[in-house]
Amino acid sequence: MDSSAGRLRNTSVLVTTLDSSEVYIIISLCSRTDTQVIYIDPTSGSLQHDKKLGYDVFHTQDEALNYITDGSKLVCKSTVHAKAILGYVVLGSTALLLVATKLDASIPYLPGGGCVYTISESKWIKIMLQNPQPQGKGEVKNIQELTELEIDGKHYFCETRDITRPFPSRFSLRNPDDEFVWNGWLSFAFRRIGLEHHCVVLLQGFADYRTFGSSGQQEGNVALIARRSRLHPGTRYLARGLNSCYSTGNEIECEQLVWVPKRSGENVPFNMYIWRRGTIPIWWGAELKMTAAEAAIYVSDRDPYKGSARYYQRLTKRYDTRNLAVPGANQNKSGLVPIVCVNLLRNGEGKSESILVQHFEESLNYIRSTGQLPDTRFHLIHYDWHTSNRLKGEQQTIEGLWYHLKAPTISIGISEGDYQHSRMQIDDCEGEKIYNDDITGFFCLRVLQNGVIRYNCADSLDRTNAASYFGALQVFTEQCRRLGIFLDNDVAYDQSTRKHSFSDKPWKRFDMTFEEFKRSTILSPICDLADLFLIAGDIHATLYTGSKAMHSHILSIFGEEAAKAKQFSVAQNMKITLQRRYNNAVIDSSRQKQLEMFLGLRLFKHLPSVSIQPLHVLSRRFSFLLKPIASIDQDPEDGDNLLSFKQKNLIWISQQASDIIQLFIYLGEPCHVCQLLLTVSHGADDSTYPSTVDVRTGRDLDVLKLVLEGASIPRCPNGTNIVIPIPGAVSNDDMGLKSRETVHTPQTNPSFLYNFEGREGELDFLTRVVVLTFYPAESTSSPVTLGEVEVLGISLPWRDIFASEGPGLKLRERVANIKDNANSLPSKSGSNPDIFSLTSDALPPVKCDTSRNNTQVDLLSGEDVISRPDSQPMTEISLHDASLDMCSDHKEENESQRVSVQDKTPTKTGAQHYISCFETLTALDKKLGFAEAMKLEIERLRLKLSTAERDKALSSIGIDPATINPNTIIEESYINSLCKAANTLAILGQTLLEDKTASCIGLNPLDDNDDIDFWNINRIGEGCCGESCQVHAEPLTMTLNSTCSSESTFICSACKRRVCRVCCAGKGAIVLRNNASGSSHNDVDGVICKLCCQDSVLDALTLDYTRVLISQLRNSQAETATFKAFARVVGESYIFGKKESFNKFETGNTLRLFHNEEESLAGFPFGSYLHAIESASGSAPPLSLLAPLNSGLQQSYWRAPASTSSVELVIVLGNLSDVSGVVLLVSPCGYSMSDAPTVQIWTSNNIHKEERSCVGKWDVRSLITSSPQLCGPEQSGNEDQTPRHVRFDFRNTVRCRLIWVKLSIQKVVSSSVSFGKDFNLLSFNEDPPFGPGRRASIGGTSESDPCIHAKRILVVGCPVKLDIGRSFEHASSIKNWLEKAPLLNRYKVPVDSEKLIDNDLVLEQNISPSSPLSAGFRLDGFSAIKPQLTHSPYSDVNPLDTSSIVFEHRFISPAVLHIQVSELQGSPEEMVLVAEYRIPEVKGGTAMYFDFPKVMSSKKMFFRLVGDVTGFADDPEDGGDTGRPVAAGLCLLNRIKLYYYAHPADLGRWASLSGI
Repeated sequence: MDSSAGRLRNTSVLVTTLDSSEVYIIISLCSRTDTQVIYIDPTSGSLQHDKKLGYDVFHTQDEALNYITDGSKLVCKSTVHAKAILGYVVLGSTALLLVATKLDASIPYLPGGGCVYTISESKWIKIMLQNPQPQGKGEVKNIQELTELEIDGKHYFCETRDITRPFPSRFSLRNPDDEFVWNGWLSFAFRRIGLEHHCVVLLQGFADYRTFGSSGQQEGNVALIARRSRLHPGTRYLARGLNSCYSTGNEIECEQLVWVPKRSGENVPFNMYIWRRGTIPIWWGAELKMTAAEAAIYVSDRDPYKGSARYYQRLTKRYDTRNLAVPGANQNKSGLVPIVCVNLLRNGEGKSESILVQHFEESLNYIRSTGQLPDTRFHLIHYDWHTSNRLKGEQQTIEGLWYHLKAPTISIGISEGDYQHSRMQIDDCEGEKIYNDDITGFFCLRVLQNGVIRYNCADSLDRTNAASYFGALQVFTEQCRRLGIFLDNDVAYDQSTRKHSFSDKPWKRFDMTFEEFKRSTILSPICDLADLFLIAGDIHATLYTGSKAMHSHILSIFGEEAAKAKQFSVAQNMKITLQRRYNNAVIDSSRQKQLEMFLGLRLFKHLPSVSIQPLHVLSRRFSFLLKPIASIDQDPEDGDNLLSFKQKNLIWISQQASDIIQLFIYLGEPCHVCQLLLTVSHGADDSTYPSTVDVRTGRDLDVLKLVLEGASIPRCPNGTNIVIPIPGAVSNDDMGLKSRETVHTPQTNPSFLYNFEGREGELDFLTRVVVLTFYPAESTSSPVTLGEVEVLGISLPWRDIFASEGPGLKLRERVANIKDNANSLPSKSGSNPDIFSLTSDALPPVKCDTSRNNTQVDLLSGEDVISRPDSQPMTEISLHDASLDMCSDHKEENESQRVSVQDKTPTKTGAQHYISCFETLTALDKKLGFAEAMKLEIERLRLKLSTAERDKALSSIGIDPATINPNTIIEESYINSLCKAANTLAILGQTLLEDKTASCIGLNPLDDNDDIDFWNINRIGEGCCGESCQVHAEPLTMTLNSTCSSESTFICSACKRRVCRVCCAGKGAIVLRNNASGSSHNDVDGVICKLCCQDSVLDALTLDYTRVLISQLRNSQAETATFKAFARVVGESYIFGKKESFNKFETGNTLRLFHNEEESLAGFPFGSYLHAIESASGSAPPLSLLAPLNSGLQQSYWRAPASTSSVELVIVLGNLSDVSGVVLLVSPCGYSMSDAPTVQIWTSNNIHKEERSCVGKWDVRSLITSSPQLCGPEQSGNEDQTPRHVRFDFRNTVRCRLIWVKLSIQKVVSSSVSFGKDFNLLSFNEDPPFGPGRRASIGGTSESDPCIHAKRILVVGCPVKLDIGRSFEHASSIKNWLEKAPLLNRYKVPVDSEKLIDNDLVLEQNISPSSPLSAGFRLDGFSAIKPQLTHSPYSDVNPLDTSSIVFEHRFISPAVLHIQVSELQGSPEEMVLVAEYRIPEVKGGTAMYFDFPKVMSSKKMFFRLVGDVTGFADDPEDGGDTGRPVAAGLCLLNRIKLYYYAHPADLGRWASLSGI
């Protein structure tokens, strides 16, 4: 329903909020004929759109609204009408939707079509999510400030054309120039769901036009489009000069477009002129003083011209038209690209700007001397605008400017052409032809502008706007002349006789004085152009300074009231000056932050805990309960309403008291389960809600793995949302580690630096079944109450993966490379040598036996295998591998017991090498220090040994792993400064990556070839032994694994000595040094030796590198799990196969498989199996039967084991549906009489077989005689035909959710029967189509050994519309029970004193002897956040880039906290552990009540916080990053209160005062 060109209607956006608080976006684009519905998940905030007609795609907006509201608009709580969507983002527990509610058509019709709209009114729609993620006060404040960013009147867009480039753009709307896209971050949520056009491309700046001309005169249009660059965003005193992105502050590209309006169907002539304006492109700034004096300008004393050449290179690349074959192109004889810099700075003696003038000229001379831009010709014009204006007056100043601009303007020229409505004449165009999907015709450009003029000054504000106007004015008159629009007074009224004698030579007005220009020119068009510049100047000044432009009266010099404007300007300028000074001193920092957040920059500072990619709620929409659970209300939905957000206020009540309540949840999509979100629901008595929960997950019902056991559910107020993080299933090797972690000893030492004892859980992105087992509190005998249950996880972008587009394409490409990089450790690539890669120097080859050198990893089992000694790449893993056999998925618990050389040797080799490293470090009875312990951990991570394997290896030589824990070896007094330095390093590294990524926009990436990476951590035994090195910071220790550095040397930038690579500190040391010195440069140029670095800097690099390796190991595990998921859906061969071998079913052909409005109901990922299915060796995976038709290799198909005579597939449909039949796609080998199956089908809504209903039985053998095309191998060249298939139609449609399909064949028992011969009697071919040789050649089986096989199975019908949700009320008796107050209430136990001990992790409470016995404690939710950024980036892929991230490590490996409660007992008193509680995540300050196993009489209680405390931090804007090892938000002081139970009557009037 797309319309590639043309405007069908006005875009309409309707944001509807239902009374259930669910939000829908209903949008009808001007370029489409249909309407899309986008659902905002009320928990995670993720956008959901499945592109299903009748579900979220409709013909009209009214039809969509009627579907959402079920025809009743009474369910709508609020509705917002808008004209365009500008962006959407999820920020923790808040989602923000930015829409334009009112637009001005600033340029109604561009040549070739397209309307440019300026946003006159916008609205931020704030959506509160059911996500209890804790957020700092600073984050909440910043989110509010983001919504206060000024949008109206200063941003514009075009829905149908690319206007981010000079007109006419050679690119389509789908490929804008990122330099000028201001909502790229805000629009990504729509790109992720395949609706990129639904969020407009937003530009900042000015766009408007004027029509000029009168009777008897050719009419014309002039448009001024000014685009502000986003590469150096910010305010006046915070964004000046160059930055690390090679862009300048207040950088603006201006475009002056003039065209002659024509009737419809006529060609439209036009021409266009481009210029730039900005601050001086060197490193400089201005220090604002709190006086009336001017700001003091300074130039960086360290490499002030760094990046200037790259800036001009970007201009050269953008405005170079030399290679375009245009006969009339403006090309100078030298064949260079002219860049003309007009310097408008004050250059008088004593002027603060004079220093910039000097450096500006020197910078250009420096660039010329380096020869970096051989194709660029620079021309610098010094023109002190203010001094000339003061000494010579305005008119002579304008004349002087014209004099200087004449030659360069004529040399650069303008672009000229026309738009032709039909492409029939495209071959007749003598010039550059431009056409794309956004236009119906084409542009023919006969003349092209080559080069650009750039106006330079300190602010790119007032004088820049004035000078650029008078420069553009001369071009405007020439543009009009070339279009036949004469502006001469003496010819304007004599065009009919053409008696002007052509005295209008080109560019003639450059030679006129101001008065001659004014006297000879029709001034109304001139004033119209001045009006555009006046408005544009005010907008750009407001964006940069918060006030309007100054000295703008000169733009009205051609007007009749020029004198009045000048007089009024004096007072206006004074007012603006004061306003700017106030804004610069008070407001600019806040505005700077707003701009950065709007662009998605520095989020790790402004919004540190915000998720880059929100989790998906997989238990909603298409999920359901496999087993009904009966409630006391006899609810017909049997518990399914527990998964519905529409019933979020529901209190589900069991029929009677029960020991357990089990929920068997079938998820709507496969995912890796990460979180369980529970809505606490109960009546007046909160003890009816369960106290603990077990979680099991699996791909089907056959094997469910216990991933969480006995997770505490505290008692909370009704309606509280709590999140229980869910780790992956623990492997058998880690089970011992799990038991050691789960029960912490009271003396457990915290891991302040990193999680030393962290376990690696398994990831499975194909999980479909989640079983929750709730256990009620032991103290209650009442019925159990439950509320809404939500399962959150990471779902792979399957639709994009199959379609090879969007994020799915990037993920698929990364996973396809995993085969070659499976065992690669962090290593250096030639193109990424600095911070963004881990160099090979950091990872030199291990010095050990050849057999140990080439160890590789089996990706599907995750185990090591022995590679060949010649180090050839790993051969492709065959589908015969048992790890791809679906039945083996449920035997993984036995995989560890398989005995083979491949399984045993590599693990032993890795462990042996680790032990060898340990022995090297502890030689001569040397005790491990902190540095040695960190090196050993780095070696373990490089070897990819798990913590369990490490502990096992150490135990084998009698070493306690706790003795080598760097967290305990380090001195406590050193922890604070080290953590602070490492955190600073992470922030600086991420900043550097963001700048590097942005600096490549419009440029080719720099080819850096340094041998020093960001950390430069040496291997154990590696040292310096080169005589050329003068530092010798790492002397070589002669051991078994010693290696010597013999590489080239460098010069230390600090001590100037020669230094080898081993003795160099990483580039991160330079970044830290620059930061400490206050340098504005954030680069990694040069090297610094280790002797010139403080030990704390080197230790910070080591700690950061350790965190990086842990993160990369997790990322590798996630990508390996992704690879496994791909292979189990489409087969490994498809991932690495060639595209031409894929299935080539066309959409039109596959639609012939369906009748009327039928659709596929069981297609993966929405459909799946309830039980595991066996497969033959070499078979495609069973899930391929449900995969899209255009996925998988063309000749691949699924086969059952040869010994199997029947297979039963229990297919779970994607939705409750009215099923009309099943379609079986024939395998490429075709059927014979021996393997044609008998098909029997049942349907049900329940998993119990006895409740299913049989709908039919069909014998495919009987169809072969009437359908011979089903026989024999598939003929090549038939891709355009409907796939071979057999359709099994039901007599009547059946509403169901489960389909049983049983395929059976009769096994051959006697060789005397020849099915081939029998079938040949029915064949039209002379040669038998079946035979052992033929079947074997394509991977099938011979007729003597037939097997069950199929290509695809399609369940067809129509999905049933989901109910909007009915109101539900309990019976009065049940209401009374819910409202009945409990017999006992909680009351506070008085505490004499409390204090923090053991690094503030333990709270000691002293209880009065007269106090009652303690029954439990109240814990108020922590205010600490989980920061997104924990280490420096390790590759060119930005870890905070939304377009690159599918999974976040903090969801896959969540940081979990526990509370240990201990008391003093015995004599002498000993600390005894009473209980340990796993703490769920709640909003900060939420009250959580934990009952003790028994009442406590001790008078001294200890509460110890254990777990991954390093995963939490304080909000930086709340005073965070103080260097404390424990975040202040985790402080237990005043957060824990003891309580006891008592009857209110026992306390009398004091009950209300001591309640808790």
